[in-house]
Amino acid sequence: VCDHPRNIPDDVLVALPANGGVAMATFVPKFVLPEAVAWTLAADRNMREHGLHHLDTTPVAMRIHEDFEAAHPRPEATVSTIADHLDHMRAVAGIDHIGIGGDYDGTAFTPRGLEDVSGYPNLIAELLRRHWSEGDLAKLTWQNAVRVLRDAEAVARDEQSGRGPSHATIAELDGQRTR
Repeated sequence: VCDHPRNIPDDVLVALPANGGVAMATFVPKFVLPEAVAWTLAADRNMREHGLHHLDTTPVAMRIHEDFEAAHPRPEATVSTIADHLDHMRAVAGIDHIGIGGDYDGTAFTPRGLEDVSGYPNLIAELLRRHWSEGDLAKLTWQNAVRVLRDAEAVARDEQSGRGPSHATIAELDGQRTR
């Protein structure tokens, strides 16, 4: 849906059924909305043209960024944008291998209608309108993630039962000699 290096590529999504994994969908607009990707690149370029880093928060940098945003309004992702993303992930990986990641701690900007987790009912309503079943929504919202976590715990228990704790250092594991 949106070609961005932070998104999971389709070839990896296709592999999930074979390994039992789950891919969690992000809501970060610049990862799910192509127009937001282009806008972010242009905003970053504008900061560089002014001799500033795109993460600069000094008053001068903030003013330059605000001027850019006033002249070039930020594209807005919506609940529908996220639903499109989830529809694609379901079509490629299958309903048993996707979940909601949100990524609210990784962005200053969120989709309209999904400003925080209190907007999840908006997303669920949109997916119901798109004919997702109650069972599909249970898998998306919790069952898939819980399945993978339980599987990981089972592997950890099996590994721990077969041997004691490792006392190797990182240097030793990297093949370096220790004194």
